[in-house]
Amino acid sequence: MITILYDGDCPLCQDYVKRLRLVEVAGPVVLVDARSDHPDVIKAWQNGYDLDQGMVAIIGNSAFHGAEAVAALARLSSPNTLYNRLNHLVLSRAWLSRGVYPLFKAARRLALALTGKTALKKPLN
Repeated sequence: MITILYDGDCPLCQDYVKRLRLVEVAGPVVLVDARSDHPDVIKAWQNGYDLDQGMVAIIGNSAFHGAEAVAALARLSSPNTLYNRLNHLVLSRAWLSRGVYPLFKAARRLALALTGKTALKKPLN
């Protein structure tokens, strides 16, 4: 099973996780809004993952954050759409994913600003 913790207020993040089509190749996928009080969100923050700096993908017993999460998800994504083929081609390589990820973070910050949303904050738990 795969669990993805992502910013549910970010339209770019929403689009990204929906387009991956992971269910077709990897089985059940749980999408969790990182702005919620879901136990996995709280656990991610407690484990030192800054969800404002990147999504978290929990694949089996392993957690991946930011660029590593995108790379891991790209390696698992279905190849049957152009979007996913390009995603796999570019982002499945960890070094390239690390290079591109800062652009994704900047686009997210811009999208949040344009929609009047705030950054994610660590829960007080």
